[in-house]
Amino acid sequence: MSGIIRWFVNNPIAANLLMLSMLVGGYFGFEAVKKETFPTYSGNRVEITMPYPGAGPSEVEQQIVVRIEEAIADLPGIFQIRSDSNEGYGAVFVHVLEGYDVREMLNDIKGRIDAINTFPTAAERPVIRQLIRRPFLMWAALYGDIDKRTLKDLAYQIRDEMALLEGVSEVRIDGVKSDELSIELSENAMRRYGLSFDEVAYSIRNSSLNVPAGTIKSKDGDIQIQTRTQAFTYQDFADIVVRSERDGRQLLLSDIADIKDGFTENNVEFIMNGMPGLNLEIKMSDDPLLFEGTENAREYVENFQKILPEGVTFKINFESKSIFDSRFDLLKDNAVSGLFLVFVILMLFLRPLLAMWVVIGIATTFAGAIWLLPFFDVSINMLSMFAFIMVLGIVVDDAIIVGESVYRHQQRGEQGCISAFSGTMSVLKPVFLSVVSTIILFLPMIDVPSDVLIYTESIFFVVFLCLVFSLVEALLVLPSHLSHLKEEKKSGLAIINKLTAVRHWFSEGMERFARERYLPLLKLLLRHKASTFLGFGAIFAISLTLVSSGWLTLSPFPNVPNSFIIVNVGFAPGTPFSQTKAVGDRILAQAEALNSNKELLDQNNNKHFIREINRTLNETNITVFVGLTENEQRTVSVETIGEVFRELVGPVPEALSYSLNASMTGGDPEITLNLNMLENRRDIQQLAVNDVVEALSAFPGVFNVRSNLASERTEVEIELKPNAETLGITMGDVARQVRQGFYGEEIQRIPRAKEDVRVMLRYMADERQTLDTLDYIRIRASDGRELPITAVANVELVKGSSSIRRVDRMRNITITAEVEEGGDANAIVAELLDANVTSWKKLYSGFSLSTDGNLRTQAEFGDNFLVNYIKVLVLVTALFMIAFRSLFQPFLVMLAVPFGFVGAVIGHMMWGADISFFSMFGFLACSGVVVNDNLVLLERINTLRARGEDTMEAVLNAGIDRFRPIVLTSITTFVGLLPILFERSLQAQFLKPMVISLSFGVAFSSVVTLFLVPCAYYGGDRLGGKFSIFWAKFVQFFNRTVLPR
Repeated sequence: MSGIIRWFVNNPIAANLLMLSMLVGGYFGFEAVKKETFPTYSGNRVEITMPYPGAGPSEVEQQIVVRIEEAIADLPGIFQIRSDSNEGYGAVFVHVLEGYDVREMLNDIKGRIDAINTFPTAAERPVIRQLIRRPFLMWAALYGDIDKRTLKDLAYQIRDEMALLEGVSEVRIDGVKSDELSIELSENAMRRYGLSFDEVAYSIRNSSLNVPAGTIKSKDGDIQIQTRTQAFTYQDFADIVVRSERDGRQLLLSDIADIKDGFTENNVEFIMNGMPGLNLEIKMSDDPLLFEGTENAREYVENFQKILPEGVTFKINFESKSIFDSRFDLLKDNAVSGLFLVFVILMLFLRPLLAMWVVIGIATTFAGAIWLLPFFDVSINMLSMFAFIMVLGIVVDDAIIVGESVYRHQQRGEQGCISAFSGTMSVLKPVFLSVVSTIILFLPMIDVPSDVLIYTESIFFVVFLCLVFSLVEALLVLPSHLSHLKEEKKSGLAIINKLTAVRHWFSEGMERFARERYLPLLKLLLRHKASTFLGFGAIFAISLTLVSSGWLTLSPFPNVPNSFIIVNVGFAPGTPFSQTKAVGDRILAQAEALNSNKELLDQNNNKHFIREINRTLNETNITVFVGLTENEQRTVSVETIGEVFRELVGPVPEALSYSLNASMTGGDPEITLNLNMLENRRDIQQLAVNDVVEALSAFPGVFNVRSNLASERTEVEIELKPNAETLGITMGDVARQVRQGFYGEEIQRIPRAKEDVRVMLRYMADERQTLDTLDYIRIRASDGRELPITAVANVELVKGSSSIRRVDRMRNITITAEVEEGGDANAIVAELLDANVTSWKKLYSGFSLSTDGNLRTQAEFGDNFLVNYIKVLVLVTALFMIAFRSLFQPFLVMLAVPFGFVGAVIGHMMWGADISFFSMFGFLACSGVVVNDNLVLLERINTLRARGEDTMEAVLNAGIDRFRPIVLTSITTFVGLLPILFERSLQAQFLKPMVISLSFGVAFSSVVTLFLVPCAYYGGDRLGGKFSIFWAKFVQFFNRTVLPR
């Protein structure tokens, strides 16, 4: 290695070409690398959905879900099976174990399901797919004073045309109804004409059809024979003959039925700024072309708006590129500000040219990393951009260590290539070990569950590449540049001489401080080693206590205020649409009232703060979106607006779920619990749920406690009477005819330009909207007799589930609750389980209660992270044992690492921030910097010991020698991250926990490096010496008294 370093030091052209290649490669790499807001996620989950039109949740569970679960349960590689049985369809989600091929699992599942031949005939084909999260390009809205048919046609035109744009994969339309042609008969009409649903359906099918009838092989060529009588329009169906009399009279379909060529009867609305419309989600292509896709979509929206009818608007509501641009601008601006501050700090203590080359080296390192990102299939996204800021402190550290070492050798009289080479070689070992150990310390980020890997993989590879190029730049390029530094002479310019005097004052001041302040304090601590150890140990214990006792809140993600508020309300299936719409109208009215709220306007200097409001609702869900002006453009906080909005809306007791979220990362902490029990009786389940809900509601700060068991609905249960079959009526006859009347019979599907349209035969709408219809409908026997349904079947109202959830083939009940901001959801759940689970298990057979959602993710990540972090600490310690040829010194290197956590805790308390996943990432980066500083210090102590100095003298002199680089590393890391710490923009809030951990962790760990590590080295050496004396005396005694002469 020394030969390579010497060659680059003596060949500046080679060093400059290497630097230039990294910079040019970075430029072209940035042009080539994929750019997206979040990485495309190919998850380890398989979804199976199967429609069963007209069926209730219980039937879906028994006929669809259970059969699928039983068919696939024994496949190897399945971690968990979850399912939801809802009205009209079932969904099964298979969570695949890590290490198994998801596509192979998908094929195995498909094979098992295809082999099932007991699905109901009315069920549709299952759809089996791997769940893949593709990033969206933008959200757009089409709205205005226009009829629904025209609005839908325009939306479909947009969908088809935009899907052809470069960078766009698909366009999904929300709020649109499917076309449907409904043929509706009344019970009275059927009795008047002596008709049945079967007869009408038979007539339609036999009149509306296209049938290829073969080919005539004539001598003049083949002639195709076709019958083309397929009905497509209202009039085509109206003219179908249902029955012909002998006298020539014909009974047409229009004579007995209402024919409606319109939309499905499901209720769905999208309101944008008070007008009806549709919401369009434009998805990015598989090969993310964020810039091209956005520009193409913008141009299309602009051009399409020009041809729209007056009063109709097509506009973009939200763009991914705006998020990307804001993050990238944040990175760029804060990186430039941070590097400038680092340059100023270095200028105060080092020569200007040296400081300049250190800063240029940092930029070169980043360029080199960007150069190779495409080769590792890593995109420029929000997470990888976070990583560049996170790794800044480590990169600065390497450059400062080498630069300061060369500068120190120059101060000792060495010049040119000699000072560059000797200065670099003196810190080669610690710098190289620091980079390797830091890469190892980051390995836990790629050994995590796939759900978390999407967030950590990009970060790891950015850190890895930056560290590799940092090593290349610090060892090969920087020394060559520093070799050209000449002996400092007095300048002819007065301003230069004044700046030089200022720099000398700071540099000499630091050295004076090290001799006059640091050295005496270090001597004092060395004389009182036990007190020193106890003091630092107490600080560490207090930090752990602050976290474990709940003074600092743990959360998966930082609570980042959003630039909009979203209200989501869910109702049980079967809830009247009028009730859902009434609640939706009330929330929409309260949202519109926010802009005239005097309290909020006073806080915002009488300026409006809402830019748009839209609402989407269907039969069971309401979503209200309130878009706010940007955070920098208003003085009233989104939290304040959200609290006022929550008060205006008030409670929604009739809802199954209700949330008002003003945070980008989920708002208030949420508790999600899974309750499982062997007992399937609903009354017993309800008792268990009531116990859990009551206990959870008793905790202060817990509100909005709900369970999905509360979502029950009224069902009509029909049972055949014993004497019915003697009348020629079977259960199949009753079930089929009731289904035909209420759900309808699908006669056929007719193709239209944009979709297949179902042709449905059923009762009139008003007959399907009342229970009274069941009192007078007739069941028709095969011999033509009509019997009241009450004569052949018992009709009873019963209670049933509106939805059924299962986990690992057992029914599952979900209980959710929200916790006020600042509350500790983990502590609440821990106390709940400890105090109650034992007694609940005695009361309810097979009772179990476990966490889910964010709490489960946090626990799994925390456990996985802790185990892997311990593993890499052991690996790094073993590496240092080999490098130092010592069993003791590696523990000294790692000694300051835990104290980075102390600094992180102090920083989070000062900033009032929760400890989150991003805090842990900052702690990892802090570990790399701390290890580097400790390596540099210990390497210097060992060098001085090798020259013959005693332990005390070597420790004190090494502390003085390495005081400046360690302090400079701490100051530059902290100051370089200051712009982000004081950044008010929304985008910076994600970064702050990571930056707090890194900056404060490095600051406190530097204190540990300068004081605790020398004390530990000195104490360990003294203890080792005493042990050696004791061992020698023991061996001497053993040889003299025990061994025979």
